Amino acid sequence: MFASVWKLLSFAIGAASLRRQTLQPVHLAVQPNCGSLSGPPADVNGGLQPLGSYKSIVSFGDSYTSGGTINGSKLPPPILSPPNPNAGGRISNGPLWIENLASSAGAELHDWAANGSVVDSSIYLNRTFDAPDFMTQVNNYIDTRLASAETLYVIFMGIGDYELRNEVQTVSLILASDIIWAMLELSSSPIFGTDFLVVDNYGRGTQSAVGDAYKTSLFSQLNSLNGMGLNIGFVDFKTLWDGVLHSNPGYQAFGYISAGSCLLSDLTMSQACNDPDHTFYWIPGHPSAATHTIMADYVKEVLTQCTARK
Repeated sequence: MFASVWKLLSFAIGAASLRRQTLQPVHLAVQPNCGSLSGPPADVNGGLQPLGSYKSIVSFGDSYTSGGTINGSKLPPPILSPPNPNAGGRISNGPLWIENLASSAGAELHDWAANGSVVDSSIYLNRTFDAPDFMTQVNNYIDTRLASAETLYVIFMGIGDYELRNEVQTVSLILASDIIWAMLELSSSPIFGTDFLVVDNYGRGTQSAVGDAYKTSLFSQLNSLNGMGLNIGFVDFKTLWDGVLHSNPGYQAFGYISAGSCLLSDLTMSQACNDPDHTFYWIPGHPSAATHTIMADYVKEVLTQCTARK
């Protein structure tokens, strides 16, 4: 009896392994929604240089962009050490999209993003945050005086604020203005930054009037910065998330076997799925390494396909 069960189990394991080997890697199955900074929110490259032109990338954000160091230093290797499900401090099972982007550029990455960050923690009354907010991240970077020419500044914020949107009625206007103010700081002495890539995915596939108001306000103000001589790119991951989570074209078109997550939480790997290379999320709401790969691919498509005249 035991021998028969073992044979069946061995066969099942072998079949699953063979299936993983025959599946194609996850790939992009949508195209950017190109537009102009003077129109409604869309994917735009308003004057950014070819990606390979940048010698360094400075990134600000939350857990979607944070490699765990929060101070711009070199990130630890993206290696899983079970039962810890966070690869080198990342809330993922491998490299993040910003790491893939920097690798494609051949640029040095200085990552200031922090897990659990919001744009401006001071607007949330009676609430404390362990992570430095976006405004603090920018100020900490400016204090280091690490500015250099040929640097791309990347800002990916808003997800945490969207989840707390009911706490601040005017959140859309405040947050958008805060981001613009920080960009003006980065473009001034002593940094003199000129090239900025702003990324949005506030609802991760769920839209709302408050979230859209935030994105519209931010996008409109970015157009003003572009008119002041700054080079501005905008990437809206809404197209990618909608493509996977909804039926046009649906997660199967990307090569996923699931639009869900491989793990049930970020606490342990004890119930991990068999094929994390083909699941959309690693833990609920947080991309797998495979998804981070196509996120970087999507950004690269925007930078090459969505060039707009100033």
